[in-house]
Amino acid sequence: MNEQPGLLERLGPQARLQSELTKLDSQNRDVWVLIVFAAAVLVLGALSLLSPASFWQQNALEFKIPPQFLFVIMMIVMVLGLYMVRRELEVRKLRLLNVQHAFAAQSELSASMVDSLTNVFSRSFLRELLQGEIARAERNTRPLGLVMCDVDNFKQVNDRYGHLMGDYVLAQIAGILKACVRGSDYVVRYGGDEFLLVLSETDESGSRTVMNRIRQKVTEWDRSNRLGDVTLGISLGLHQHAPGETAEQAVSEADARMYADKQIPGHKNAVPANPRPPHA
Repeated sequence: MNEQPGLLERLGPQARLQSELTKLDSQNRDVWVLIVFAAAVLVLGALSLLSPASFWQQNALEFKIPPQFLFVIMMIVMVLGLYMVRRELEVRKLRLLNVQHAFAAQSELSASMVDSLTNVFSRSFLRELLQGEIARAERNTRPLGLVMCDVDNFKQVNDRYGHLMGDYVLAQIAGILKACVRGSDYVVRYGGDEFLLVLSETDESGSRTVMNRIRQKVTEWDRSNRLGDVTLGISLGLHQHAPGETAEQAVSEADARMYADKQIPGHKNAVPANPRPPHA
């Protein structure tokens, strides 16, 4: 019995709500028992009115209260008691249902914040996330690193092996990114095969350490899971947030530096040096 609270805590708020609703159902059964008891009392009281000689000695109690008056008092008290108990249970049930609806709405909101394919944060959550992280970094005078990531040769995977294989590759890359950052950092699917890392309280040196780790892990994965002659890699663009810079400016800088990474001579996936179109 002592382990039940801990078990409910592990199961989460939905389980606790369900437990409370079960208690309410049990209390409702208790109310019906009380109603049956009250009905029995009322029946006895009615019989005492119809045939007082069978229930009362000399038609009065020891306190000299007439049975008719006592019956009326009992009836009023019983009805009021049942009304108050029933009203309290209904109010509690409504409150719990409201909380349950709030949790359901919160669950839907949480689902919209996570990309279902890669299981990382979705772009719809990015603006709110960055504004909060930027405000915290500037308030505490702490560094904030942003790393834009783009999977090299990803279009070839889709063209040759289909979108299902492309989805598999994206999920694998997302898993690598999550494994290369801390629990306090964020991985966001920015769009298509691009991801944005938000590295809280991380200076340039720490951000580059993360980038090197990602390159190594992606290279290792590609060697072990080579898709024909398609060599997968990753281009990375690092930007350290500057005080007064907006979230859009910071992301734009990281995006530009990631694209510049593809222009480096010798990059296996270098593309023509022309302006990059705005991200859709």
